Amino acid sequence: MENKDIEIIIEKVKNIIVDVADFELNVNDIQNGKDSIKNLGLNSLGIIRMLVGIEKEFDVEIDIEETDSDILASVEQLSLHILNLKHDEK
Repeated sequence: MENKDIEIIIEKVKNIIVDVADFELNVNDIQNGKDSIKNLGLNSLGIIRMLVGIEKEFDVEIDIEETDSDILASVEQLSLHILNLKHDEK
């Protein structure tokens, strides 16, 4: 069940990134484990909008200070962090 959960989260995160990008970006252009979110071309405002979108979508709170850590290393890492936050709520 957890694999399906992470796949759903990854797809939602990709869609949020595409929605907040102020340039042309396609969901298919974002690779789960290879692309650093910081290297996708989002500026700092885009990253903040992405985090706000994620918090609303998944009803979680992401500590802004954690954004300098490994959670923005890839879409997969960020999605795993979201999944962990959701499990910690239970």
